[in-house]
Amino acid sequence: MLIDANIFLEFFLQQKRADDSLAILEKLGKGEMKAYVSHFTIDSVLLIMHQNRCSHKELNTFLQNIINSKGISLYHANLNDRFLAITLMEKYNLDYEDALTLRCALSVGSKEILSFDKDFDTINEIKRIEP
Repeated sequence: MLIDANIFLEFFLQQKRADDSLAILEKLGKGEMKAYVSHFTIDSVLLIMHQNRCSHKELNTFLQNIINSKGISLYHANLNDRFLAITLMEKYNLDYEDALTLRCALSVGSKEILSFDKDFDTINEIKRIEP
């Protein structure tokens, strides 16, 4: 499973599904579940948190939670992933962020994306799941 940025953002921005996101993030933190997150997603989350005026402490907390998580593995998207993401943009009418997230999931061999984004529902290669 690969985690989309909106799972983290729901919690850190205290949106309507924050409790659902926290529950699964706690399971990942303890190693009760395993998932990947891309470096691209981490940067996206940090940028959006900063744009939403989250404090430096909150940004650090997000990163510390990733570092300390027993269930989260990191994936670094390479240039080939980025080229293939552009192909996925065209194939599925996705924006770049969603296409690269999909490409990262496929690169790690994931069959699922943990996301609230329904744009992934039309993708044949992967199943979107929610917390």
